[in-house]
Amino acid sequence: MRVVGQLLKFNRPSDNALQNLEKGQLFCQHYAAYNDPFEFWTRISSGIPDPDQEPERYLAALRAWGFHYRTVAEAKSDKLIQESVDDYFDECQSYAPPFEQMRRQMRISCFSAEANNLLMWSHYGDGLRGFCIAFDEDAIKGDDGGSYVLDVTYLDRPPRVDSFIYGVAWDQDWYSDVAIEEAEHAARAQGRILRPDEVAMYEDSGAEALRTMREIWQHVLATKPAEWRYERERRLLVQTDMDDTRPLLRTYDRAAVKEVIVGERMPEDYRERLIAVMREHYPDAPVRTASRAEGVYSLSIKS
Repeated sequence: MRVVGQLLKFNRPSDNALQNLEKGQLFCQHYAAYNDPFEFWTRISSGIPDPDQEPERYLAALRAWGFHYRTVAEAKSDKLIQESVDDYFDECQSYAPPFEQMRRQMRISCFSAEANNLLMWSHYGDGLRGFCIAFDEDAIKGDDGGSYVLDVTYLDRPPRVDSFIYGVAWDQDWYSDVAIEEAEHAARAQGRILRPDEVAMYEDSGAEALRTMREIWQHVLATKPAEWRYERERRLLVQTDMDDTRPLLRTYDRAAVKEVIVGERMPEDYRERLIAVMREHYPDAPVRTASRAEGVYSLSIKS
């Protein structure tokens, strides 16, 4: 069962896991350190598309701008577009995120969405010998503007994205906001209330641009092969300026820990150490136990 607003971190009963809990820190790794060889495998196109060499990209960029043509020849025959497309595309190129660099500098901490996930307890919780920390999502994400939480999408094939399309969508979202503000200002100046139909086109355009940006963001940073679907992964992405593959230890506020769930097969000496850490550093967070249910292949989590 998924609890909204929580990030669930499964741990083996290791000294490092206990030390991280004691110090209030998350181990965030470079993508190359993870066990999925297809991590960040999305292919990224970039740069202004050449209409003759990359006709599909060129037409896609025009669609993101709001102009739909069936062929490049048709687009080139529109003199109004051709008079402004070069300048507009040059501008949009400056809005295209450097996704390759961002991924190199990104650090990731992986979580799950379900506390009673049998496979997560087996693979990452060492067969109910480990423990699961339930974190508050907002407290873990923080407000520094450089951290994001995304639910991983699972696909049968690696997606392809275009950073230039993202730049065009970003501009269209901005333009829609400006157009709506100007329409509202004009209506106030005329002493009337703005009618919804006057801005519907801009609202639709802005919503479409946001969908495009979110889809690209998702595919670049949080997409994995379908075989990993059982993890129900949620991930914390921390943007850094690190140009190597060193991990990052990210500290969090103690109030971020909402509870700890202990596997029923945890060694007793380790359980005692864990309980001592909880009493000293997280006295308000409950400790519950995940146990095998009788007669069914499921887990029971109780205080």
